[in-house]
Amino acid sequence: MTEQTATITPLTEGQTAFVEKVAQYYFENDGMPHDRGRVVGYMMICDPPEQTAADIEKSLGVPRAAIDRIVDQLTPENDPVSVFERSGSLDENYTIRLRENSWGPKVRGIFSEFPDFHRIAADGLAALRKENASDERLKRLANMERFLGFVSAEMPAILERYEQRKAGGTA
Repeated sequence: MTEQTATITPLTEGQTAFVEKVAQYYFENDGMPHDRGRVVGYMMICDPPEQTAADIEKSLGVPRAAIDRIVDQLTPENDPVSVFERSGSLDENYTIRLRENSWGPKVRGIFSEFPDFHRIAADGLAALRKENASDERLKRLANMERFLGFVSAEMPAILERYEQRKAGGTA
């Protein structure tokens, strides 16, 4: 048992409820397995913020093999905007932590791809219209193109306002 593991206290009722709500949210919205969602939720509130695999296993009751698999998925190599970081290999008692202020860059990275997909949708829509495709064939693509165009135009301003609020201490 590591010194850090010895300081881990059981989750309170409120903490457990939060972890379970995060797990349920990710399951319902992303199809993420509950144990993976539990690890994500736990890492949002754990103290200390850096946890070993043994700490997570003890706190959540999730088997070590499952934790290793989850941590491997949450800490991809060469991902500059990963929300989580791992120290050590999966063969040892590595540590994992939620990177401070990581959500903004992660979301920015996800939405930075929308303009490219918007262009693909717009080009596809133009090509299908040129071929006189039916309205039924165009409807879904037109809806997607309109949405992607809107998000591509609006998201940079939303993220900039967030950064301004964060810099001002109100985010």
